[in-house]
Amino acid sequence: MSNRPILSACLLGVLCSAVSGCDEPLSSPDKSAPVETPAPEEASDVAGTPLTAPDCRILTTQLATASGDDGAGSVAANSQDDDVSTRWSGPGVGAFLTMDLGSSQSVAGVTVAWHRGNERQNHFVLSTSVDGVSFTQALAGDSALNTQAQTYAFSARQARYVRVTVNGNTVNDWASITEARACGERTVPPAPTADSGPVLPRLPYLQSVGPTSAIIAFRSGVSCTPFVRFGDGSLLARTATATVAGWRHAVKLEGLRPGQSYGYSVEACGSVTGLRTFRTASAPGTPRVRFTTMGDFGTGGSAQSKVMAAMNKPEWRGEFLVALGDNAYSSGTDQEFQDRMFKPMAALLREVPVFPVLGNHEYVTSQGQPYLDNFYLPANNPAKSERYYSFDWGNVHFVALDSNCAIGMASSDRCSASAQQAWAEQDLAASKLPWKVVFFHHPAWSSGEHGSQLTVRRAYAPMFEKHGVDLVLTGHDHNYERSKPMKGDAVAPSGTRGIPYVVVGSGGATLRSFPSSQPSWTALRDNQVYGFMDVIVDGGTLTARLITSTGTVRDTLTLTKTLPTTWMTTTKLEAMETVPGPVDDPARMPESLRARPPLPPADRLEDVADAPEPPVLSAEDVP
Repeated sequence: MSNRPILSACLLGVLCSAVSGCDEPLSSPDKSAPVETPAPEEASDVAGTPLTAPDCRILTTQLATASGDDGAGSVAANSQDDDVSTRWSGPGVGAFLTMDLGSSQSVAGVTVAWHRGNERQNHFVLSTSVDGVSFTQALAGDSALNTQAQTYAFSARQARYVRVTVNGNTVNDWASITEARACGERTVPPAPTADSGPVLPRLPYLQSVGPTSAIIAFRSGVSCTPFVRFGDGSLLARTATATVAGWRHAVKLEGLRPGQSYGYSVEACGSVTGLRTFRTASAPGTPRVRFTTMGDFGTGGSAQSKVMAAMNKPEWRGEFLVALGDNAYSSGTDQEFQDRMFKPMAALLREVPVFPVLGNHEYVTSQGQPYLDNFYLPANNPAKSERYYSFDWGNVHFVALDSNCAIGMASSDRCSASAQQAWAEQDLAASKLPWKVVFFHHPAWSSGEHGSQLTVRRAYAPMFEKHGVDLVLTGHDHNYERSKPMKGDAVAPSGTRGIPYVVVGSGGATLRSFPSSQPSWTALRDNQVYGFMDVIVDGGTLTARLITSTGTVRDTLTLTKTLPTTWMTTTKLEAMETVPGPVDDPARMPESLRARPPLPPADRLEDVADAPEPPVLSAEDVP
């Protein structure tokens, strides 16, 4: 256990026992301060406890300055006075406190004790400077909800000046710091290299990873309130705690930076997971994006295992996985998700986020409710439904659709086909990114056993063409098939733009024969190999390759375009919005989570057979 040194030898101060002077004033003497001012606050700090600096070798501040103060004595020097009954308070978003160390030193973090930190989360940026003029951001984040000193570590660098910039908090736009210190070399305990303690029933898996946030989901064997340590690389200096106790957990990490690698470790109910890393979504303007995609894989069988092994190799691993449905055969139950998706894919999903869609097999059980309970996906449609959503990664806009809903398999209270279609139209029209990829389960173009889903094609193909969709990915048929660029109900005429539709239903379910000869609109089809698609977008070129389970390249698609020079927007990067997921009674384990004998693999044809689907448009409707 690491020692937690007191802020300085003379600090035996106590947390603020407020009187009226502890509160921000109702009006600011600074004419540039915001018109809206904070309301008076009641005291909540408790006296009698020394304020400590966890995992921080404190550096001495020679001079503290600030962007401004409240005009009532809450000046910058109070942040260095070893007295937790005083503070610095500055008005307005962007108020900052600067610590001058007197000379250039190695700086590796900052410890801050926030005034009333148990009642509001502060949004802050840490930056450093050699000359006091040009500052470089070292860390951005949100404070934890407590009054203890919090240490925020970053990679060591030489600096004389250390600045804390506060971009408001969850209550008002004031910055208010009781004490702050710059930290020297790293004192954070080393990250665990291996799992220890009781094995988690479900190991961590990454969900809704965006440019500034991510969700670490997992399950524990007993009810508890776990937490996640995370940070740059192996420097796990930050902590995020679950909001409720239970067995199913989804801990949100916020204040991340786009396109960066982060390490994390879960500590839950006596279990500690070894260090794993993931990469946040790249910001718009980042030219290179790499992802993998496949469907019809959730069997828990040998073919799925071989595909997973190939996909998880460094040369093929993507930044994220797009899953095209039929993720858990044969009925999408909770146990099938556990035994046929999360267990066999655990190693990959600990480091690679998955963005799935519903397959027809997930709809067998309560129209996909276990699917919704197992995933924590973006909730950015008006219904706040995880059944369809969109997200951005670098220069690519992705749209996930529920094709079951589109063909009438959903009841109106679960999903409205017209509402989904209207949302997709609006979402595609609003995106200004230069590349657009859409994915769902039922193929609009297929010569496999199910054939083309004409209802989907009629409803969505004109929209895809109108809004410049570049690639459509589907599953459902257990084979691989890539169409030629299509427009309307035919191959796009020479010199016109068309959209390739690709069926990647070869992720693990038993492959099926093609019922007829290859149609003229098919560029390539294969029902002999299991595999996944590796997609790289780099500037104006998209390259998609079918990678077999033996690691060979079976097919390659290349798309090129000239990127516009004015597409970039100044959209603010925000944490991805998600729904909270199921909430357990902390005193009673949900029946669906109780231990059962493991399911056998769904490797037989009857295990992956499809239930009847609603009638669709007849083939005569298509030229």
